[in-house]
Amino acid sequence: MKYIIYIFFTAIILFSKNIFAEETITPSEEAEIQLLQILDNMRNGNNDKALLIAENLINDFPNFKLGKIIYADLLSSFLQKKPMLGSKSKDKELNDLKNEAKARINFDSIYKKEDLLPKSIIQLANNVEYAFLIELSKSRLYLIENKSGVPNIIGDFYVSIGKEGFNKKTSGDNKTPVGVYKITSHLIDEDLPELYGDGAFPINYPNFWDKKNNKTGYGIWIHGVPRDVYSRPPLTSEGCVVTSNYTLKKLKKYVKIGVTPIILVENIEWIKRNIWHQNKKAANKFIENWRATWESLDPYAFISRHSINFNSEKHDFEKRVAHILRIIKKKTYIKVKVENMNLFYYPKEDNLIFSDFRQYYESNNFQTSSNKKLFWVKESDGEWRILFEDT
Repeated sequence: MKYIIYIFFTAIILFSKNIFAEETITPSEEAEIQLLQILDNMRNGNNDKALLIAENLINDFPNFKLGKIIYADLLSSFLQKKPMLGSKSKDKELNDLKNEAKARINFDSIYKKEDLLPKSIIQLANNVEYAFLIELSKSRLYLIENKSGVPNIIGDFYVSIGKEGFNKKTSGDNKTPVGVYKITSHLIDEDLPELYGDGAFPINYPNFWDKKNNKTGYGIWIHGVPRDVYSRPPLTSEGCVVTSNYTLKKLKKYVKIGVTPIILVENIEWIKRNIWHQNKKAANKFIENWRATWESLDPYAFISRHSINFNSEKHDFEKRVAHILRIIKKKTYIKVKVENMNLFYYPKEDNLIFSDFRQYYESNNFQTSSNKKLFWVKESDGEWRILFEDT
């Protein structure tokens, strides 16, 4: 017997390419796994089994509203009554639950099935064990392990974002930022209102690139939910990334304050491994070229590694050229060492790579070390040059 709810979810499932198959499910929220098992059984006509799993779901997660609605709709299907999720409604809460169902069900773990890697992560530093890659348009957070230099996805989780979407530009626009960030601290639940659930991880928005582009705002966190709910709809926060408390507890052990990168992108571009390795090799090559020309004591070779649109807190291009010519003539040798380098294609920017590393500098009359951030732009001649510097 075909029920309206079955038709509703089957229409969505057609886009998901068998994400329910055991070998394609990545570690995720237990509630979501049970939810997908329910829908898989419904798709295969096993409504009795689906009902049993739904009963377990609402017993295990009594505050999971979407689970309760699906359970109620399953009961309705046996009584041949009109389901809630399968019908049109003007009720905002019900429509929010529909959107959450679509976000969870439409998720397709293509990276797992086709052995693909995210283009945006070119290289993770040796001191970075894990990173969070968040695909804003899909309401999905990917837990990335730095496995011998390769970004290996070991889990994915449903998240909610700003009620007005993403690409934050101004304070109060209720959007989630797009960019590369780091977690700056951990706020425990005892110090926070109930809204934030089991805690929060603030990120450094606005970062140096945001400020350069006149973006404003503050208080962007990754945080949990009130304990009387399991999760929130896809577009529901004032700009923060919101997870279930279950997910937040799981992610906590992978966070290293001031080190763990948070990459917020609109859509992930998945690429084959050989292409990923080519990108990494090419990026390291032009950065090594920059380092070597600095050591060469050839001021014009070193200047050529800078874009004419170069900018930093102290210098534009003309001031940087004058600085290089003045400093290098006083040197008998220069040694530059680079360690723990992250490399990312910067989100929502064309031909822009962001590098973040520890730099050790030594010359005949000066020695220092610092954390350096360089933005590299690919120019019309095909060369990558420094566009912006932050130290």
